[in-house]
Amino acid sequence: MKITREVVEYVAHLGRLELEPQEVELYTLQIDRILQYMDALNSLDTEGIEPTSHAIPVVCVLREDQVKSSFSTDESTQNAPERKGYFFKVPPIIEVGE
Repeated sequence: MKITREVVEYVAHLGRLELEPQEVELYTLQIDRILQYMDALNSLDTEGIEPTSHAIPVVCVLREDQVKSSFSTDESTQNAPERKGYFFKVPPIIEVGE
């Protein structure tokens, strides 16, 4: 076993986690299985294999930015319930601290 109950309890203490005894046992077994799997992966011969950050090629699906003319101030505020000059008029919000 690569990890012990004491290590799980110590890490839980560092993270300020309160774990039930059955949770400690469960996490100990789960983390131990993960570490055993990592050992299996580490035993593979990866000589000559180039490291990658993704399993498949990553392609940006976003379009290029395009410069376009935008709405005029009058067009952008024409549907406003109220406006003051070129601005949207909204009710004031004032929070008074105690």
